[in-house]
Amino acid sequence: MAHLEFEKYLTETDIEGRLAVPSEWLKILPPFKNGSFEVQFEVTDGVGFYWQLCCSIRKKGYRKPVLQSEGWLKFVNAKGLQAGDKVVIDTEADDFRGTKIRIRAQKDLNGNGHWVDV
Repeated sequence: MAHLEFEKYLTETDIEGRLAVPSEWLKILPPFKNGSFEVQFEVTDGVGFYWQLCCSIRKKGYRKPVLQSEGWLKFVNAKGLQAGDKVVIDTEADDFRGTKIRIRAQKDLNGNGHWVDV
């Protein structure tokens, strides 16, 4: 898998419920198998912790992928995320475990456009 990276600035809806993600993110996420409309997967964050997330898509029409609330809200609360913060999802090559998915929570701590992983 080629290295891909996508980012999203968080909205109130994203931090209070589930994270609506752009459809391009489906290029990074594991495939939906056997006609399933959701997939569970493990990610690491920007500081090395593991998180269990679940992505689902609509059954008809535009797929509209979302990270479901259970795992996503644990991540949001642990990171203290607020609207305006951002998440970056990318892939990370690992010679022993294969390609891993990483989701980094970032804050602009000084308001100067210098984003740091939290």
